[in-house]
Amino acid sequence: MKKTEIILKEGYPFIAVTWAIFLISLLFRFDTFWQIFWLAISLFMTYFFLNPERIPEKESEDAIISPADGEIIDITETKEKFFTNKEMVKISIRLTLLDNHVQRAPIEGMIRDSQYIHGEFLALSSPKASELNEQNRTLFENNKFSVVTNQIAGLITRRIVTWKTRDHVRLAERFGMIMFGSQVDLYIPKEAVLKVIVGEKVKAGESLIAFVK
Repeated sequence: MKKTEIILKEGYPFIAVTWAIFLISLLFRFDTFWQIFWLAISLFMTYFFLNPERIPEKESEDAIISPADGEIIDITETKEKFFTNKEMVKISIRLTLLDNHVQRAPIEGMIRDSQYIHGEFLALSSPKASELNEQNRTLFENNKFSVVTNQIAGLITRRIVTWKTRDHVRLAERFGMIMFGSQVDLYIPKEAVLKVIVGEKVKAGESLIAFVK
């Protein structure tokens, strides 16, 4: 994906269709309510697929940066079962429809592995959603440690997009996105020094999550 891409190409169909309907509503003089409705939807679609540049708060090899925009809803120690089978700290980030949905590399290094799971579309409030929903798991490694991200689709989400697999990534480089409401779980080493708390809002590619000693 080009760094200069202001609006993600994945959004072009949504943006084109909604703006076309809005223009039709003007041309055929729909009721004012529907004109305003389709204008609002068109503006939302344009906003949703914006592709902003982000500058990390810290760029050292020890820093872990947020992979997603949203609110931290849980921080817990658990076994990471997808790739490492190690005890790690899981940080769950919930995205709303108003958050940017591009995911960015939490460290600079290599994407060593990824797994796409074609699952269900349960509401994220369901305890089973993080296990059964559509998701994409990615293992990142540098010379010192590994981290794992898990992109989890929500109730109305119908697509997880991946742009990079098994390749070198820069810190905060875009690697994927989830369409319309979702959650991203980040697994980091137990020895990491956390710089966030539950309830905190974070930005992908910008907010410092932790340092690894």
